Amino acid sequence: MFYDHHRHALTHFPIPGRPEDSPDIVGVFEEPYGYEQRDDDGTYRSIPYHRVETAVEAKAIYGKDGKAQATRYAYKIQQARPDRPGYYVLSVKPQYFQVIYSSPLKPVASEHMRWTDLTSLCAYVYSLYDPPEDHFLYDRTLSWVEKSDKRFGRPSWTIQTGGEVYTGADTCFVGDPWGRRTTVLRAESRTKPTIMFKEAYIDCDRRFNEADLLKDIHEDGYLPGVVFPISCEIVTSGGREIIFRRETDNGTLIRKKVRIVLADVGFDLFHAKSVNDLLMAIYDALEVHRTLAGKRRVLHRDMSIFNIMMYPTLGQGADQRKYLQDCPPLIDEVMMGKARTPEERRARCLLIDYDNSAKLTAGQANAVDQTTLRCRTGTPSYIARAVCAGAVHSEPSAQSWEEQMPLLVGNAKDLYIKVYGEERYNKYNDLSPDTIHGGIPPLRVKHKELQAKARAMPFYHRWEYDAESIFWTMYSVLLRVTPVGFTEQPQDVSAVDLGFAWSTLRNHIITKEPRKADTRTPLLSDDSIVVLTALPPCMVPIGELLLRIIDHVLPSYPLMDVLPPHDDHLHEAMERLILQYLVDNRDTPIPLIPHKLRPVCCPDVHAANRGTFGGSFDSFQSTWNSVPDASAARGAKRSAPSDGVEPGRMQAIPRFSTRLAAKQRR
Repeated sequence: MFYDHHRHALTHFPIPGRPEDSPDIVGVFEEPYGYEQRDDDGTYRSIPYHRVETAVEAKAIYGKDGKAQATRYAYKIQQARPDRPGYYVLSVKPQYFQVIYSSPLKPVASEHMRWTDLTSLCAYVYSLYDPPEDHFLYDRTLSWVEKSDKRFGRPSWTIQTGGEVYTGADTCFVGDPWGRRTTVLRAESRTKPTIMFKEAYIDCDRRFNEADLLKDIHEDGYLPGVVFPISCEIVTSGGREIIFRRETDNGTLIRKKVRIVLADVGFDLFHAKSVNDLLMAIYDALEVHRTLAGKRRVLHRDMSIFNIMMYPTLGQGADQRKYLQDCPPLIDEVMMGKARTPEERRARCLLIDYDNSAKLTAGQANAVDQTTLRCRTGTPSYIARAVCAGAVHSEPSAQSWEEQMPLLVGNAKDLYIKVYGEERYNKYNDLSPDTIHGGIPPLRVKHKELQAKARAMPFYHRWEYDAESIFWTMYSVLLRVTPVGFTEQPQDVSAVDLGFAWSTLRNHIITKEPRKADTRTPLLSDDSIVVLTALPPCMVPIGELLLRIIDHVLPSYPLMDVLPPHDDHLHEAMERLILQYLVDNRDTPIPLIPHKLRPVCCPDVHAANRGTFGGSFDSFQSTWNSVPDASAARGAKRSAPSDGVEPGRMQAIPRFSTRLAAKQRR
């Protein structure tokens, strides 16, 4: 059934607070009682995203066609419907119509077809029921169920995977449908542990994939702080693998749908109940990350606010896990001054999302397969400066090596040595006044000479770059959290400087051209006090901690004459500074209001919202948007950015792309 829907918005997009679209016409399966329902007050109840099987965009005789807007509808509906690998939409004008097919290989459009071409029009309708073999429309392992007793309520999902059936799953993350199309769902109940499901259409030519890496990480025992997989499978529907192929200039691009079932859950860092809780999670993130790289030979390469969770809860089979025996103590043990057995260790963090991770071939960063690590990957606001540039960092501000490895004092040193031992403590210390982190910096060398040296050096992703990403993550969270009892006016210095710092992070992008200057450098420069002034007055000690950490994050260590001997030297420096703060302020934590963010005048970080990795969905309010906002006003909808794809540059598909027309052609 096709309904005129141009006056009403679709409802129940999976991420709360998101704008909703108003297609001119929607195609739905027939409902016995109809869709034209009205509430008691006479207001119209719209059709939800999960019931829309196709959408039509109609344009007037003059002006552009509706291809871009129709494609946007496919983008949003596929985000809302993980059961739809592929999706058809239609763009119409009085002169012609056009069929668009959207899939993880990106949308493709037919040529403009005249209304006299009824064969192609019928082929479009026929293909909604019986598509060509290479046009997957449904994943039958997923099915929606409307939660409420009323029709057209918010859906939950039933998932069949690994020989099990899971019910009541909610969507907590939606990614770009034109690519990996990562979707994360969460099934929780009062009687069973929460289960996470991560689906993605992976590139079959990728050297590493997340499922294999997680298996390798936990092969010799569970590593606390790393999400634990229950199962992984290539998704099939109707006995066939859901797989897409497209010829490119570099060969055949193949994407297949993979589903990973994950046991452990956590909350995003904005749920921190105190600054000390947040710092303890960051400390453990650094310790777990260096253990991953050093002992399990896996480099994450995408440390960000989305991939570092806190307050983790171990899920299914936690009491039966065999623990990794040589994993190091974590922050709770350090603060107690007593190392526990591996089975008793609990991380304050949960590191997730290993899509961009790489398997190292050796422990030392300079001995790995550098070709694997030369790609620039990460989340724009949190990516390390060198990774963003795709080159060894050589800005003048990074050519200063002044701070030696921090030395712990007082009780902090005693606790560290009790747990880690004096050998580890001395291992990272600078034993000479001429060394920095164990390396030797260049002396009396001009900036231009160092820049020339940097240009001649090959770039690859070093361990310390992920440590820098953890710093950017910590900094961004500390900017936005709200201390208990704190109030702020828009004209306050802290609010103004918060706006500057946040917009600097929010507007940072990974440029297409490498070796560009990093726009976040002003936040790190020696003469910038925004690190202090952007924080609430009660958090000045935290600002001072950040400044001390910046002294170690800022330098470009690869430019040193002799490199630091330990790949995790920056991890160690950051951990020591955080530990000293935690010990000194053990009795004076700064309480926070969980998930209450200080307001900013600019839009929030333009990455996709990941929600809480296992927390209460209903209590979570969206902070990030994954696609441009759409106005509810029809005029604004027409002029707003539609889908990020240039309408005139869509790949063309043959006119006979649908099953009926293809049969006639044969």
